[in-house]
Amino acid sequence: MNMVNTADVYAREIQWFAVRMKPNASGGARTAIIDVEKEKYINRAGQPAHRRIKGTGTRVFVPEHLLRRSGFEVFLPVKKVWRIKNRFTKEKHLVSVPLLADWMFVGWRIGDERWLELMSFDVVMGVMGTGGRPIQMSDATVMRMMRQYSGGRVSSQIRRRVAARRTFGVGDLARVIDGPFEGQDVRVVDIAGQTVKAMLKILGGDIQVELGADLLSKAE
Repeated sequence: MNMVNTADVYAREIQWFAVRMKPNASGGARTAIIDVEKEKYINRAGQPAHRRIKGTGTRVFVPEHLLRRSGFEVFLPVKKVWRIKNRFTKEKHLVSVPLLADWMFVGWRIGDERWLELMSFDVVMGVMGTGGRPIQMSDATVMRMMRQYSGGRVSSQIRRRVAARRTFGVGDLARVIDGPFEGQDVRVVDIAGQTVKAMLKILGGDIQVELGADLLSKAE
């Protein structure tokens, strides 16, 4: 029996840490509007200026946005609450607000060293720990929380991993959805965290391969 251990299809588990964010001056979460569209206009002084086109742009939580843009996996638990749209109306709409004041979960692949980079961000105040050492949260624990509190605010890769944990088990037939074996069906023989061992038919024979759970979905 041959073992294929291909870097392109092997996804390591992510190590997660509870990171405390610096609040804004009012004590609330830091937010900003990005990707806005602007238009030119003439201001009261008769000078040309630019202003945001109403209804454009996306409101983001600044710490989440900055860390994700730098390649970190970020999970900010949120809840939906009703808020008045503006001071001119009593109409309300659902908005996402952080579930845990000043806290979010930040992760990167096991084996990578990103502490200095993480702590260099001005929005980061510290990391939850004990005895001077950070407390690492298991991938499985964070995945469970994501199912309930993500509000769709996680990367597509993480969404695939969350879904993957629910769609197949040992003995099931799964389909590879990304990587060099994309489109191939495999028989799952073992699941350890986010690593799946499966049997793949190649050149008329079965070989055992190791794949990341996020690269698989249950075959129809």
